[in-house]
Amino acid sequence: MANYFLDILNQAGHQWILGLPENSFDSWEEPRQAFIDNFIATCEQPGNKYDLERIRDWKNEPLRDYIRRFSDMRLKISKISHDEAISAFIKGFHFHEALRSKLLRKRPSTVAELLTTTKNYANTDDAEKLIREDVRGTQQNE
Repeated sequence: MANYFLDILNQAGHQWILGLPENSFDSWEEPRQAFIDNFIATCEQPGNKYDLERIRDWKNEPLRDYIRRFSDMRLKISKISHDEAISAFIKGFHFHEALRSKLLRKRPSTVAELLTTTKNYANTDDAEKLIREDVRGTQQNE
């Protein structure tokens, strides 16, 4: 078993275990815990509501990109209420003021409702941009 353990370690883990003093452990539990203590910070940790609250929209960022970044982070958080997620999503708006106002006026009660509303808004926003571009193109051709 000990030989197999050395085979599965990556280079950093291998170097760590080879650097341990001989006979430094009396049981399998001790090196197990030492290994965890040494490498836990390098492992991806589950997110929390504060990670979600740090997601902000960027200037000139398409709404769909913000939704995607927010959703990706939310999936990494195992225990977060609908209300906490919705609040974090709305707080993240700095450049999509019209949608933020709409969500504050009629606050969704679930994340599914929030995402449906924002995707519909994004669809409408995309359609309006296409119409504006089409009108500009028509005016330039005249």
